[in-house]
Amino acid sequence: MVESAPNPWPMRVAIAGAVMLLLGAFLLTSQSGSIDETNNPRNVALLSATGPGSEVASLEPGCYHAIAVKGANNMDLSLTKIEGSSRVSEPLEDKICATDWQAMATDNTQFVIAAGWDVDEGAEYALDATCNENTECTNDTVYLVHTNPYQYAILGDAGFLFGLTTCCAGLLLLPLAGVLLMFSRAARPKGSVVMMNPDGTMSEAQEITPEMMAAFARGENPLQPKVEAPFADTGIGGEPETFVDGKQSVMDGNLLTTEQVYALMRGDVEQAGKTVEDPFADRPSQPKSVVPIKDPNTQTIASWDEGDAAPSIAPTSVKTKIDVQPIKKELPKKAANDDWRAWDEV
Repeated sequence: MVESAPNPWPMRVAIAGAVMLLLGAFLLTSQSGSIDETNNPRNVALLSATGPGSEVASLEPGCYHAIAVKGANNMDLSLTKIEGSSRVSEPLEDKICATDWQAMATDNTQFVIAAGWDVDEGAEYALDATCNENTECTNDTVYLVHTNPYQYAILGDAGFLFGLTTCCAGLLLLPLAGVLLMFSRAARPKGSVVMMNPDGTMSEAQEITPEMMAAFARGENPLQPKVEAPFADTGIGGEPETFVDGKQSVMDGNLLTTEQVYALMRGDVEQAGKTVEDPFADRPSQPKSVVPIKDPNTQTIASWDEGDAAPSIAPTSVKTKIDVQPIKKELPKKAANDDWRAWDEV
């Protein structure tokens, strides 16, 4: 299988984001004391009023919120400037000014903004509280908070700031890991399977299916055509329709012949680099058929094996007759004088 290795960076970024998110959450939960010191109205209020009555405090210019516990805000509130013990003006307009400060507590107490004022002049102010009609507010408490000094006070705590930064970084890295994974899958080439066929050619499948993977697990080649008997076990399916003999590769110089390889081993670069016109020019297009020669003695030998007494010799099927010239015997020359024979006979 030809397949590029997956990009490891998306997984690395995802793991880093998850670790930073968990670490940031742990650091934030461990800074409960800092949250209570800057965002709990019961700890940062300039004054508090319980039940109907009036409370006086010296206020600076800025945004002020009257905070009450949720469900215990049954009072009408007003803020009026005073001099000495008398009120010198009408109550300030009840207007909840915008601020980045948020009332919260680590004991999960829920708070609501009962009233708000935007103080333009620093002076003594009286906070007056009265119960709403048909309600009981004796045990209700309201807290007057100057929000300006506390809206960024939490950022001065190093532990809280580090935890918040770590948590935000983790939240950003997780989507980034998903984007990297998407681009990595889009840029990665699709896997392919390349198999060698019995004739030496290569077959490639661009798309891998589950059936193909199951065939590979069984030791089969789904890219190779099925070969019937008698060569089903050998993988030989006869000559394919498009036979590749390598002639064109030799002529193009992409494939070396045996002579060129030997020349290259001898160091003869010039001989190895010569162009070969047609390496199979002397090969006949069709091989000659070979006719087996029958042995004329086959039938005779077979009859001997069967135990025949006088086997008949079948006429040979070989029509070609070989002419054998007899060897002439050289006669001895007659001696000119035969007297020596007479002497031998005596």
